[in-house]
Amino acid sequence: MFTAATESEEEVPSLLWGLDPIFSAFARLYIKDVQEMKESKQVPGIFFYNRHPVRQVDILGTVVLIKERDAYYTYGDFRPHPSTSSGLDLAEQIRKLEVAVRQKTRLEIGDTIRVRGCIQIFRQQREIKASMYYKVDDPMCEVLISRMLELPHLYRDIYDQPFQLQEEAQSQGAAYMLGSITELSKKIRDFLLKNKIQSFYQQELETVEALVSLVKEDGPRTAEQTDSKAGPCSKLIRDSFTEAIKVLQKKGVLFQKSKNPTDMYFVTEQDKELHKVTLEVLGADCKRPKYAEKGCHLNYILNCIQQRYSPFVSKDVIHCLLDWMETNSDVVTTMEGYYTVF
Repeated sequence: MFTAATESEEEVPSLLWGLDPIFSAFARLYIKDVQEMKESKQVPGIFFYNRHPVRQVDILGTVVLIKERDAYYTYGDFRPHPSTSSGLDLAEQIRKLEVAVRQKTRLEIGDTIRVRGCIQIFRQQREIKASMYYKVDDPMCEVLISRMLELPHLYRDIYDQPFQLQEEAQSQGAAYMLGSITELSKKIRDFLLKNKIQSFYQQELETVEALVSLVKEDGPRTAEQTDSKAGPCSKLIRDSFTEAIKVLQKKGVLFQKSKNPTDMYFVTEQDKELHKVTLEVLGADCKRPKYAEKGCHLNYILNCIQQRYSPFVSKDVIHCLLDWMETNSDVVTTMEGYYTVF
C-alpha cells in the first residue's frame, strides 16, 4: 500500500511541476489533507500531497462558523425609463438576479458550500483564498453523498499514485521529443525557406498557426491540458519551439549573432550578408598562390567569417551554407573540406 511522503523526501523540482496534471487542476481533497500538506520550500503557496504539487483546491463542506467583519459596499445607479415595457422587464430581471446572488452568497450555519481557490497562509493560519464559492442547495444530501463516493476513487487512482518523474514523465517526454520535435524542426525549416525569411524572433514563429497546430495535435496531453485554453498549452508550444530551434541550430540551419537565447535568429540559407562575406573571402583568397590549386579549407573559411562577420557563427553553419552554395553552383568542392570559386 502506498504511504505518504516523509518530510525528508526531496521535493520535485519546480521546473517539472507542469508535468503533473494535478498542478493545473483544482484538486478535490479532503479538508484534513488540505490542512496537513507540507508547503514547498521552493515556492511559497505551493503544497505537496504525496509529491504532487498542489496550488488550488475544490472543496465541499458545511458551514460551522461565521465571523463577520466590517464590509464595504459599491453602489451602481441604474434607472430604466418607466414608460417603456422593456425598461420594466430589464429592471425586474436585475432585481431577480440580485436576489439570486444574495441567496447563493449569504451563508448561515449548517449550509453546504462549495469553494474553489488557492491555499495560502494568513497570520500563521492556513486558509483558502476563494476565487469562487456558492451555497449548494442540497436538502437530501445528494451532492455531499456524491462527493463522498467520488473522493475515494480520486485518491486511489490519482492522488495516492506517486508522481513518477523517471517513468511516466520522462518516457512520454522522450517519445515526444524524438518524434514530434524532429517533425516540427523540419516544418519550421520548410516554412522559413518557402517564405524566404532571413531573420525572426522565436515568439514571431509561435504565431504561425500551421506550425503551432503540429504541437497541439502531437503534444502529450492530459485532461486538464485539453480543457485549458492557456497555461500548460502555451508552455508546451514555447518549449516545443525552443527544442526544435535547437535542433536546427545544431544542423547549422539557424544561427544567432549573440549568446542571448532571446535574440534574433538568422536563416543560414537566406542570409544575404553572410553569403556576400563568404564569397568575398573565397574570391579573394582563392586567387592567392597558396590556395589557387585546391581552394580554402572549411576551418579557414570559418575563421575568416568569424572575424569579418560574427564570432558566434559555428562550423555547422558554414558547412550548411557551403553545401547550399555548392548546390546553387556558387562554390565548388575540390577535395574533402576544400572549396573554391571561379
